[in-house]
Amino acid sequence: MVNVNTSMIDTIDMEILMHRDVHFGGSFDVMLEYYMQQGVGKMPDFEIDQILRLQKIEKDQNENLSELYLPEAAKDQVNKAKKMYQDLRDVYSDEKAPPESLLLSDLILSEEELPEKEIKAIVEKGKEIVPTLIYLLSSHTFYEPLNPGYGRSPIFAAKCLAEIQDERAIPPLFEALGQDNFFTDEEIIKALASFGDQSRAFLIKRLKSDPFSNDNEYAAIALSGFSEDEEIAQASLEVLEKEETLKKPLFASYLVFACSNLTKASKQQRFIAITKKEGLPKTILEEMMIVIKNWKKTT
Repeated sequence: MVNVNTSMIDTIDMEILMHRDVHFGGSFDVMLEYYMQQGVGKMPDFEIDQILRLQKIEKDQNENLSELYLPEAAKDQVNKAKKMYQDLRDVYSDEKAPPESLLLSDLILSEEELPEKEIKAIVEKGKEIVPTLIYLLSSHTFYEPLNPGYGRSPIFAAKCLAEIQDERAIPPLFEALGQDNFFTDEEIIKALASFGDQSRAFLIKRLKSDPFSNDNEYAAIALSGFSEDEEIAQASLEVLEKEETLKKPLFASYLVFACSNLTKASKQQRFIAITKKEGLPKTILEEMMIVIKNWKKTT
């Protein structure tokens, strides 16, 4: 076996190889054509020059770089992802497959930027398909770009749930926040906001819950997706008044922003009183002063 100089291969190169093997049948040619056409599964960290470089190395070595370089754990990931692809495709030839499975495969395997036809077909099933969508939203598997769907499927599930409007979706949507994917979080926040009063009440309860956890911060983030709201502003003020909150600048920043919508003079005075506290982080104080200044402009 010909040895590959490991200095020629880095972490991104290994990810490219895995991506190639799962989504493009192990072919650099197919992968390059897809990337040149800007396919929806194109990874932003993968440059065409990098792919071409690996293709040349593989040709020069006359060996499959994945076999030479990928560790066993990576090969296992590739095999599991390939099996997922096969399982999704097998649904189409299974006469006993339930309609929900077919619709799910259509959604996950779509190569459309926004699979409107697939989303519409799912939404038409109504509340009966909600458990299937919650499974898709809650499964960490589908947030991984290496797997079928390129990590986009939870975004589409959130869109479907927002249109179906079944209250059962609110807790799972909230639990899906914080997957280290900005675009997914953005769509989930929109979906939560679409439920209006029901979702707002759920999120305010999480915002004010004790003991403090990541849920409080995620609730603050999700509530930022709602339009100007006095009830959200008041809840944010109550949490901002806690000493523990001010020790968490990022969390406090979301609350300060929400307090922009305080309209009652008594509540505004309570907000101003926080600025007098000793040890208040400078960044928080600056943000609070901006809010106070904007109040003066509108009164």
